[in-house]
Amino acid sequence: MDVVLQSLTQHSSDFLLILLIAIVVLAILVFRLTRLQAKSNARWRTLLSDSSGDNIEKMLYDHLRERMRMEEEIEKLRNRAQDLERRLAESKGHLGLVRYDAFEDVRGNQSFALAMYDDQGNGAVLNSIVGRADCRVYCKPLLNGRSERDLSQEEQRAIREARATGPKTIISP
Repeated sequence: MDVVLQSLTQHSSDFLLILLIAIVVLAILVFRLTRLQAKSNARWRTLLSDSSGDNIEKMLYDHLRERMRMEEEIEKLRNRAQDLERRLAESKGHLGLVRYDAFEDVRGNQSFALAMYDDQGNGAVLNSIVGRADCRVYCKPLLNGRSERDLSQEEQRAIREARATGPKTIISP
């Protein structure tokens, strides 16, 4: 131990110089770390606060409430779309029209057969027969694309026309 103390006393100016250099280097490092910490704190303050001063926690709660509201709205729209799809399937969207001359003395294709039914084939066939002195209208129900009553050729053609895809035309014999 005496050797260490004697060495320190002989070289005390060198040790003081080394300690002074170490203190200066540490002071520079502390200053630099303080500046970096201040920048980091400023970034966190910016991140945690928006322009109106709200913090990120409030913003996250607001976002969560908005998302829950949007999910409810989406569920309502999904239910409405399902209801509309069901209604569309039940609508009488398949139409077929055949115009014809029911009698030789009445020309101009004034008589007609009109088939209308939904996707399951449920609906009706209307047949209007125009004569010189009168007009008669008949309605025959369709269940699953079939009628319990006999169908005329024109009514059968109207059903085929309703089944056909593409643009519909008025068919004459």
